[in-house]
Amino acid sequence: MLDIDEFLGLEQVDEWTFSSSRLWGAPATVNAFGGQLVALSLGAAFKTVPSNYIARSLHTQFMDCVDKKRTATFRVQDNAPGSRIVSRTVQCFQDERLAMQTVCSFIAQKAQDFQAQFKHQTPMPEIEQPGAGNSAFMLDPQGYPNGFPVKIWVTELDSDLTTPAPAKQRIWLESPDKRTRPEQFQQCVVALFSDVHFTRVIVRPFGIRVAPPPRHLRKIVSIDHHIWFHQSVDPRRPVLVDTECKQLGAGRGVVQSEMYAHDRRLVATVVQEGRVEIDPHVRLPSPKL
Repeated sequence: MLDIDEFLGLEQVDEWTFSSSRLWGAPATVNAFGGQLVALSLGAAFKTVPSNYIARSLHTQFMDCVDKKRTATFRVQDNAPGSRIVSRTVQCFQDERLAMQTVCSFIAQKAQDFQAQFKHQTPMPEIEQPGAGNSAFMLDPQGYPNGFPVKIWVTELDSDLTTPAPAKQRIWLESPDKRTRPEQFQQCVVALFSDVHFTRVIVRPFGIRVAPPPRHLRKIVSIDHHIWFHQSVDPRRPVLVDTECKQLGAGRGVVQSEMYAHDRRLVATVVQEGRVEIDPHVRLPSPKL
């Protein structure tokens, strides 16, 4: 399994520019994993803000694919110099080709305590954590191969996905790295978590698996990725990702996820849009919703 420091590591080129040559991607594709790219973008932005600032949100647009075998360069821009607002835009390039762009907003850590007496959240679903006596979750034997540094617990194997089912999914994720980390690093790991197994929810109602994909699934890639960070979370403990595809049409699917800490706190909300292209001549079952 890859070391998380290597997976999320960045080399500094200058004060506002960073690079990574340790990109990861699934064996069947030349593309780098979007979750790693989002986490690296956030990590590059963190290197330009004070250590007592944490992310409030990030918003990514993918313009092109990133080759996992080539170096990616991350250029950071201060969106509000001299202002109390701390915001950064991070552009990811390969060979001067713009592949993605991320806008990150930050707040001081102490700002989390503002109006702490007034709060509520969507309750976490009543399900058992991995390893509990009645838990329906099993460690994914396929997972993400090639040393992906995240443990994944699922209720369905990839072979089960050929049976049409509602566009919903619940998985548990955990970092095998048990070293104590600052909150900025923890948020980068949460950004990495947020992209795990999201695309397969989009086509679940048609009984289409994405790993490996059938020939009639011509394309399924992320084109937008948004995260709102609500509370701190320790990714060394299991994190529940409760996901539903809200809509698929015109070749685009919108997926929303709520991420819960092991102690049932809602720690992040994620919305992603995926581009989907299915062979129009293939006969598929009616979607199960």
